[in-house]
Amino acid sequence: MLVLKPKDTRIKNATILLRLLLKQDSISRVELSRITGLTKTTVSSIINKFIALGIVEESSTISTGNVGKAPIPLHIRTDVIYTIGAHLGRQKVKTVLMDARMNIISREKGLSYEKSSPKSVLKSLFTSIDDIMKEAEKRKLKIGAIGIGVPGPLDPQTGVVRHPPKFKGWDDVPLGKIVHERYKLPVWIENDANVGVLAEKWHGGGKDLKNFVYVLVNEGIGAGIIINDELYQGAYDYVGEIGHTLFYDHGKLRYLEDISGVDILIKKVRSRGLDTKNIKEIFNLLQKNDKATKSIVKQIATWIGVAVIDIIHIIGPEAVFIGGKMAVLGDALIQPIREIVSMYLFGDQEVDVRLSEIPEDVVSIGAAIYATTRWLEKKSTERVSLKRG
Repeated sequence: MLVLKPKDTRIKNATILLRLLLKQDSISRVELSRITGLTKTTVSSIINKFIALGIVEESSTISTGNVGKAPIPLHIRTDVIYTIGAHLGRQKVKTVLMDARMNIISREKGLSYEKSSPKSVLKSLFTSIDDIMKEAEKRKLKIGAIGIGVPGPLDPQTGVVRHPPKFKGWDDVPLGKIVHERYKLPVWIENDANVGVLAEKWHGGGKDLKNFVYVLVNEGIGAGIIINDELYQGAYDYVGEIGHTLFYDHGKLRYLEDISGVDILIKKVRSRGLDTKNIKEIFNLLQKNDKATKSIVKQIATWIGVAVIDIIHIIGPEAVFIGGKMAVLGDALIQPIREIVSMYLFGDQEVDVRLSEIPEDVVSIGAAIYATTRWLEKKSTERVSLKRG
């Protein structure tokens, strides 16, 4: 059993209180003590430190009409940190600007890449970040951190992108270091599906859920996992890589994202003589009730459904959200997935399988959330004598 040293205990308690403050705006010291089991003295000591560091502010005491002093609501200061979140996808980069309470201030539509090589992608990434920084300067907001969601595998600790499938030339690219050296800011990178599930937790249907899965269906397919209200990251960087679930197809073992995914769907539809270039054109074909397209979408959705039922049986979530580019297909995508889950779900449990309502910039939103929480956790453990920054 791990025995926490006094210093480690203080850090743990500070982190617990910080996360509660992020999740429950206007919570009081009394409520924090009741929820965590920490003494009122311990809670007040940590909160006073947060206030001194500029992380937390108090609301004015509002009279309740009762005898005694009313509890004072606490808030994370919106201006303690402004963060840029970037989605470094296989075709384009998208960015958002966010404050410390996870409010989206602005977003960029995104820049497409001429090539998927690191040089071309980084050029677009820098342009997009520069543009949103100019927007922040106009609003007199100082950027404090950058978060980037990128296809895995990668090493979040070192900021190195290993060798994502369908992303040519990206072999051991030190993305975190490159971006940090350009902007001189803290930079955190994480798997795109992992930050996608954070966006679902803060801005989507997962707000009140403690155990759920977010499946990101783009050219690649991945799953972000929340267990007991926390992002599950595992011991290695292959958590949630359901795109590498094996299927026996036409006499061969093949990965899910080699028989599914947006690029595979477009390729299959085009093989039927239909001139489609993107997922929205496929949606238009479905609206016209094109039978060939409906058949292809159903087959691909069925493969995804098999992977979803597998992860349900392993994780045991309350819900599974299907998001990413392919979510635009709506019922044509989600119904076959639900049918597979309903048909093969083990036991009597009910699992809510539905489309995510978050738009395509889910990864950039999640990347900003990830960087904001990481920065705040680091800030909350600083010594009070340090200057704000």
